[in-house]
Amino acid sequence: MNHRIRKDICIIVLNIFSALFSIMSYANDGMEAPRIKAMIKPVKATVGSLLEYRINIAGKGLSALNVVPSENREYYPEINNTNDAIKAGNNDEHESDPFRFVPLYMIHSIKKNDRSDGSITDIAITMQISYYRPGTWALPEIEIKGSDGIRIGYKVPSVEISAVNVEGQLQEIEPPLDLKGNYWRLVFLLLGVVAVAVAAFFAWRYISTHREGRGVTIPPIEIFLKEIEQFNGSRLIDEGRIEEFVFGISMIFRKYLSLQFHFDAVEMTTYEIERKIAKIFPKYARERYGGEIMENLNLWDLSKFAEFAPSREILHANLNRTVDLGKNISGDLNNGLPRV
Repeated sequence: MNHRIRKDICIIVLNIFSALFSIMSYANDGMEAPRIKAMIKPVKATVGSLLEYRINIAGKGLSALNVVPSENREYYPEINNTNDAIKAGNNDEHESDPFRFVPLYMIHSIKKNDRSDGSITDIAITMQISYYRPGTWALPEIEIKGSDGIRIGYKVPSVEISAVNVEGQLQEIEPPLDLKGNYWRLVFLLLGVVAVAVAAFFAWRYISTHREGRGVTIPPIEIFLKEIEQFNGSRLIDEGRIEEFVFGISMIFRKYLSLQFHFDAVEMTTYEIERKIAKIFPKYARERYGGEIMENLNLWDLSKFAEFAPSREILHANLNRTVDLGKNISGDLNNGLPRV
């Protein structure tokens, strides 16, 4: 136990020195140290539950940042007391322990979403993970290295895993259904199922026949305005939830551009959207709306960082201008602005 405590203390001290060295290195290079935030949902779960582990990396001047996620596989805990067990003559007991075949955790999937644009770095890593041993465990640390090759440390969250059916009690099992004497009931039940299936089939045929050729398409502007109303951005601004507001309004407006002009603006960077607009918009539409669209996208990108967060008045005005911009674009589209 003392050996493991000493090892944990050494690891913590090394991480602290690594983080301090990284910060000093970034300061000397004139670059901003990355802001890394890791979170796990939920923080308490049972054995085998699917958890979402998310790491957000943001900053400026981090183009050479190297992020190496873990592999999708099972991970077993390190055995630190193997030599002690052999010395004490308990090696057979260790070999017979059935828990040695149970992994500590398993990574099911890892998704890396790089939304970096120019000098601004914005990377999100989402990991689906499950733990199979009760206890409080630290999440796996993602390897992040700067341009100098030095590993950058961050605060790793922990998760509390509890066992299912700790006392090992047998669960109640319902006995099999006794059909003795219920043959007629079973026959009527099957006839009823067949009648319902036939009725459902003819109902489906009737509805399909009468709806044929009358497909209803919801205009993109209606979807946009409905999502803006449900989003309730004014409340988020008043409550000071700036990150939630800029992320939400950016996604809603990008989705609107995608539906209106048939290109995937949600997965594009701001620079890629600017190039797409310059390519597909007519000159009058580009001069009328191109600058305002890019002004909004750039404002939302910068607002993700606390030091660039605008005032509430600016954000309220931006919300109103965004709604008006969507309406004006939709109106011009009806007047002949082409889709892609």
